[in-house]
Amino acid sequence: MKVADKLLEYAIPACRKAGIQVVWLNWGLTKQDIDEMPPTIIKGFAADNNFDGPRRIKDLGSEIGPVQLEGDTVVEGGRVLMRDQWNSASYSPLKEKYQPQDILIHKNRLSGFWGGTTSEEILTSRGIRTLLFAGANTDQCVGGSLQDAFTKGWDCLLLSDGCATTSPDFAKCCIEFNCEGGWGFVLSCKDLAVGVENMQTAPGARV
Repeated sequence: MKVADKLLEYAIPACRKAGIQVVWLNWGLTKQDIDEMPPTIIKGFAADNNFDGPRRIKDLGSEIGPVQLEGDTVVEGGRVLMRDQWNSASYSPLKEKYQPQDILIHKNRLSGFWGGTTSEEILTSRGIRTLLFAGANTDQCVGGSLQDAFTKGWDCLLLSDGCATTSPDFAKCCIEFNCEGGWGFVLSCKDLAVGVENMQTAPGARV
């Protein structure tokens, strides 16, 4: 995955070097979440056909069954987007970069700032005012979280090549256009790394 490569090569190391708090925002539904899920969310997942091959993911909370990975490895997919399942965990190469000081937040809506998550409380309590966004899908979960954060007063930066989507290209372009135009700023993962490096080597900087 090219997106993961950019995050692993540039964005995550830059955040570690600059002491930027890393937050992993993943789906993690509970039975109560399923029972209270709005019809529009259920409809959206049922209608998603932006993928190749047979449809593996059905209703939220339903069993996926065995999943064939590269080689002969087979894993249990678990229940769709439920907490602590293989299918709701971070992509393995990214998951390997998780460190004890990182924060993991489970969400139950497209946006990580709705549905009773602890996102707002955690960020506010730490005095964090600027947020960097990466992940999937650009025009859905990432875009929804970024717009809510912007509305609530955070300064938002979108790592364009650190995001991906199964939607048509125009959907990604729309999010980037609006982010550049008013929601925040758009930059690449390498831009972030270069900026951090310049901060570290600037006259008077503490390395």
